[in-house]
Amino acid sequence: MILGIVFLLLNPGPAAAWDGHRLIHERLIPSIEASGKSYLIQKVRIPCQEDERREADALARSLGVNAAKIPLHSTHKCGKKNSSTESTVRELLLSDWIDEPDFGMDQDLPPESDPSGDRAWMGGLRGPTSQGFRHMVFPGFEWSSPVRTLQIPFRPVGQALERIRTLRAAADRYRNERNLFWALRVLNWELHLIQDLHQPFHSTQVPHVRMLPWKSLFSGFVSRSTRTMANYHFAYEGLVQEMLRERGEGSIGECLRGVETRVFSDPSEIMKEPRDEAPKLGRSLLGLLGGYPKSPSVNLPEGVGGIDYFKLIRGKPLFVNDEEADFLDREEKREVERSVTVVGAVEAVKASTCGLFRTMGAYTRGELDRFFQYSSISINTGK
Repeated sequence: MILGIVFLLLNPGPAAAWDGHRLIHERLIPSIEASGKSYLIQKVRIPCQEDERREADALARSLGVNAAKIPLHSTHKCGKKNSSTESTVRELLLSDWIDEPDFGMDQDLPPESDPSGDRAWMGGLRGPTSQGFRHMVFPGFEWSSPVRTLQIPFRPVGQALERIRTLRAAADRYRNERNLFWALRVLNWELHLIQDLHQPFHSTQVPHVRMLPWKSLFSGFVSRSTRTMANYHFAYEGLVQEMLRERGEGSIGECLRGVETRVFSDPSEIMKEPRDEAPKLGRSLLGLLGGYPKSPSVNLPEGVGGIDYFKLIRGKPLFVNDEEADFLDREEKREVERSVTVVGAVEAVKASTCGLFRTMGAYTRGELDRFFQYSSISINTGK
């Protein structure tokens, strides 16, 4: 058993905590706009192509990321008259800048980027999952709470907290240099990781022990565990993505709105709610998805098998009272019971995620307010 768990995260599956942070910002930024924050309308000068490439290369060296995976946004050459372009803070917070950390800058890095060897437990050395060590953190096993903190190795692994500190410092440095283009660019990367840590699978190695395929304990437990946890991880992201597409009263996107702000002194503070919520969310996912993710024929990250998330989160009971149930045969009654279970589990997943989104929204708003010093400031692009 222990040997199987030891290798559980050699290939943990998805390393992007939420499937598209831009959609999160599309639900979150309007509430900031409604609160009258003037920094959203500040103008941001876009540097010319050569200057953007030069700074991207220098930044990549200082941050230890893959420069080739930092996309360029400038459309004009340096030195041309009347060729400068501008955007606004609001437009850039709603752009794909927030998703750039998932474009490959943390993938396929040299050994010196991972001195503690965390990648061996968090996605491997190559490929898309090799970025996981920069986007996740498992704080270590606690003997006082062995089930809730189950993880291998026992020591803390993952660089997400360190990266948040590093990116915050870099964004503040650009701000102090009055270079809003790069200050806001790096701030988006920091916000990405802050939001990543609100996904329980990125701060807890095993949200619920029942997710592990214990029936295979003596037959393929290692590979089954790896695939199973990746499936639950991937399925949760798919569910949340589908939920975010819903609009209107009662939709989960409403949980990202609000006025509460939280400013952390240390990023480890961010992890408390996601880790506390992980066991409850794990139970809800088990109730909703059952044992399907444990099937040896299912590999959701690789597109093997599938879940109709649209239908799943809209499951409805087949009857509304006991009298109607009298007209159902045995198979129909079983389907009714399953429908009722699905509806309850969907609501439980929504409730857990809504709480996480409220906290995530508060930390995102708080970090934006902190960065802009709670008021409008005038910053030029600089070179």
